[in-house]
Amino acid sequence: MKSIAVYCGSSLGTNKIFSESAKEIAELLAYNSVKIIYGGGDSGIMGIISNTAISKGGNVEGVITSHLVNREKKNINISTIKVVATMHERKNLMFNSADGFLILPGGIGTLEEFFEVLSWKQLHIHNKPIILFNIDNYWTHLTALIDKTIDCKFTGENIKDAYIVVNNINELKKVLNINVKN
Repeated sequence: MKSIAVYCGSSLGTNKIFSESAKEIAELLAYNSVKIIYGGGDSGIMGIISNTAISKGGNVEGVITSHLVNREKKNINISTIKVVATMHERKNLMFNSADGFLILPGGIGTLEEFFEVLSWKQLHIHNKPIILFNIDNYWTHLTALIDKTIDCKFTGENIKDAYIVVNNINELKKVLNINVKN
């Protein structure tokens, strides 16, 4: 994998393990020359991912909409920043630039991004890996909800093959088939 879209929060959340894990993930990706494509902001988990990767020599590409430039504080320190007009354009550019998707804790926007790439995979629009990083069991209720859609026959059991849940950095390394280079 040469590039990965990282979907995550523009705030830090309530648990500092979110920030600590984001920093560890950014270092792992930077050291292994995996380009990070993300929402372009300098705040929250997004800021930690981008700034940590840049500080470790990583390649980071941000895609932000013009209406979020001030709200999410456009990160001017990253390798490349693209300002686009619409959220649709932002998500499409991130999707097309990435070899896979890594979903970290975040809010409604992160959920929407996850479900979009998941539904596109279900519709055979792509076959890129989708990884839910279940930091501190953050995504446990989400995966239970997906199980409920299966139980109620709204979704086929095969949807569980469309994404991978990892609970720690070592599981992520195995999924990405990379190791930390020093």
